[in-house]
Formats: sequence, C-alpha cells, structure tokens
Amino acid sequence: PPAKGIHLEQARGHMRAAPKRLAAFYSVLGVSFIALLLRTLLAQPLLPFRLDDAEWSSTWLLTTVADYYVSTLCLCGVIVATDGWRVGGLWAALCCVLGSAFACLWVVRRLLQRG
Repeated sequence: PPAKGIHLEQARGHMRAAPKRLAAFYSVLGVSFIALLLRTLLAQPLLPFRLDDAEWSSTWLLTTVADYYVSTLCLCGVIVATDGWRVGGLWAALCCVLGSAFACLWVVRRLLQRG
C-alpha cells in the first residue's frame, strides 16, 4: 500500500488546483454574461424603455435573471469560502433558491458575528 505521505501530497495538489479551476469558472461565467449582455443590447437596446413590447420585455427579463444569478454565484463563492462547504453550501442554496433576502441575512449574520 502507498505511504500516507503520497495521499497527503495528492490532496495538497488538488487543493492548490481548486482556486485555479474556480478562477476559470468565474472567468467563463463573467465573459459569458458580458456576451449575453452585448447580444441583448444589440438586439434590444435598453433605452428607450419599451414596456409595451413583449419581445423587448422578455429579452430584458431573461437578461436580468441571468445577471442576478451571475452575481449570486459570485456571492456564493464568498459565502462558501468563508463558512465552509456545509454551512456555506446551505446559505448559498438559500440565496440561489429563495433570493436576495437570504443574501442580506447572511451579510447581517456575518457582520454581527465577526464584524
């Protein structure tokens, strides 16, 4: 059987690779949203508002939802990095499923607990 030191070194290697994979994930996420936003702006300019136009409204609704989730996933990264996978994962799920009220609640909790 391999020595325990070999497994420890493999684990350390995976831990060092994780930030690079996460940085790549967030980079792709950000670039993808920029592409979506540019496509939306070119197809359906934001101004003037055309609230009576169903296509304009639905296009901007979907872009806004994507914007919310990109921002939420960024906050979820901070939450998990701060609170760990178990507690942070629960808070991240609450933010993704139940919305910004839980993001605010996490920030309040964090400020009151750790300043």
